[in-house]
Amino acid sequence: MLRSSINLLARICGYLAAFFLAGIAIATFAQIVARQMGTPIETTELPGFFLAASTFLGLAYTFVNGVHVRIGLVSEFAPQTMRRAVELWACLIGALIIGYAAYHMTRFTAESYRFGDLSPGFMAVPLWIPQSAVSFGLGVMFLSMLEQLTLVATGRVPDYETNKDSAVE
Repeated sequence: MLRSSINLLARICGYLAAFFLAGIAIATFAQIVARQMGTPIETTELPGFFLAASTFLGLAYTFVNGVHVRIGLVSEFAPQTMRRAVELWACLIGALIIGYAAYHMTRFTAESYRFGDLSPGFMAVPLWIPQSAVSFGLGVMFLSMLEQLTLVATGRVPDYETNKDSAVE
């Protein structure tokens, strides 16, 4: 139940990442068309916000589906008896780093909300809005890392191994 919920959350974040990626193209295209028609519009910071949202919301989905660039050289060439220990160590360190980043980004987002920080551009967007996508993406990535750590610790094959993209092989 919990595992399927985390995977569903990662999939939703993947769809949101794709949505924001398309938003970059739409905002840029709108700016180009408006300039050609003689009425420039200011959307410069919007694609930057969309890029941050797309990048961090896509973390968990790409990790669980095995399309992150990971260094598997150590674990693949380690003796069979050491392979699980190497995977456990990598998942644990990754979860600690992502958890640390998620915690501090969430605190930073709450601070931006409390102080009423606005973006310096023409649109003056409250900064907590784009920051919340980053915080949420890091939080979902942390949950996904813990889930994969649990799989490795219990001797099961992690999702990032079974879902490897075969285009590179």
